[in-house]
Amino acid sequence: MSSDRHTKRPARVTHSVLYRVGNRISRLPLFRDALARMPARSRPALYFETYYNLGIGVMVALFLLSQVVLKTILDGEEHHLALLAAMFGGSSLLSPLVSYIGRTVPMRRLIIVPNMIVAALLFMTAMPWGGATLFTLTVGGAYIFRVFPRVAEMNMFRVLYPPTHRGAAVGWVKAIASTAGLTITVLGYWWFGFQPSAYWALYAVVGFTLLFSTMSYAKIPISRKNVFAREEKVHPYRAFMNGLKIFLADKRFFLFQCGFALAGTANHMAIVYVPEVLKEEIHASPQAIGLICAVIPAILMTASSPFWGRYLDTTNPMTGRAVFNLMQGIAFGFHAYGGFSHQVWPFVVGAIIHSIANGGSTINWLTGSLYFAKTENISLYNALHVGLTGVRGFLAPLIGLYLISDNALVLGPGLVLKGLNLGSGLFWVATVLSLTGAAVMFLQGLTDPGPREKLPS
Repeated sequence: MSSDRHTKRPARVTHSVLYRVGNRISRLPLFRDALARMPARSRPALYFETYYNLGIGVMVALFLLSQVVLKTILDGEEHHLALLAAMFGGSSLLSPLVSYIGRTVPMRRLIIVPNMIVAALLFMTAMPWGGATLFTLTVGGAYIFRVFPRVAEMNMFRVLYPPTHRGAAVGWVKAIASTAGLTITVLGYWWFGFQPSAYWALYAVVGFTLLFSTMSYAKIPISRKNVFAREEKVHPYRAFMNGLKIFLADKRFFLFQCGFALAGTANHMAIVYVPEVLKEEIHASPQAIGLICAVIPAILMTASSPFWGRYLDTTNPMTGRAVFNLMQGIAFGFHAYGGFSHQVWPFVVGAIIHSIANGGSTINWLTGSLYFAKTENISLYNALHVGLTGVRGFLAPLIGLYLISDNALVLGPGLVLKGLNLGSGLFWVATVLSLTGAAVMFLQGLTDPGPREKLPS
């Protein structure tokens, strides 16, 4: 592949450090093999997306690291974890805007510009005032802006890769992202223990990495025609109602989203409170919390992504999701037992299982909607998929807070909602939801007729 004209383009474009590193990566056998497996027209996209995902990977890793910062450095409370998770997951509520804006604005621009804003927000973590609250709002705000590139990237997968190679391509780039995330996670784990007061320095490094890697995405050769453009001028409300009708009419996609919601709610509801239970109930050390909540997930997501990418090319997304939901349910079962027995080792086992499953469920989440969509509805289906994720991503952490906490929430005069104070019992609820989601997805996968791209119109 060294003679391919696309593999030499970055060196001709710029002599920046990023592209020099990129040229060295391009000589790696694994990268060359990944490019060779792609159809010729998809190789440039995979090439530049590989570099782009270096920045995406370190950005995504910050969510887990931020939980560790809140609980071990900034002395954050459970409501800080809930707010961070709600902003992270709830940001997906903005995803329908991507479908609407994409009618006139190229998808690539919706990737590049918001990433620049995210980088600027990460630099703001260096501000010395505000404590846990300002930190939560700043990092959460960065993830709100990240929803635009996240949905646009999903839309572009359909343009850049054919269905026969899409799972492998996405598995590869997400393995690169996971590798970058692993690197920054291990670095952060060491840095927080060595210089905890300067935790913001890691966020600045991530900001610069995201800033420069985004430039790689601009180099992907694509048609100047905006395939997501629509000439008709539709009011946002009307566009929403039309999209809702299409969604409800597609029974397969509707059932897929129902099954997705069960385990998805469990994940958003429970995983963010693992550091809370480890610190407040198990009294684990900061090192153990960082290992379980950040390092183990980063390592095993990285290792499992390529395997899951190939697996998802051979099965339908419902069956794949059933496998991931089953593994997630088992993982939450270990978390629940760890909280019941006040031992750390079940949390380690649970983290291992959950992280391996998450390597595949991330790819499944990114590509699953494409399985059901007609070409003209790609952006709409992804927007609906991410938007529904946003609903549960916003509400589930608050439900989790209600289940785990004994604090009272004042809803109005004389109206007080007191938490159930389940503590680690929250994980038993998550186990039941995950296993139910696995059963629903498995049953749907048994009767699946195939991807929409191969079905008659």
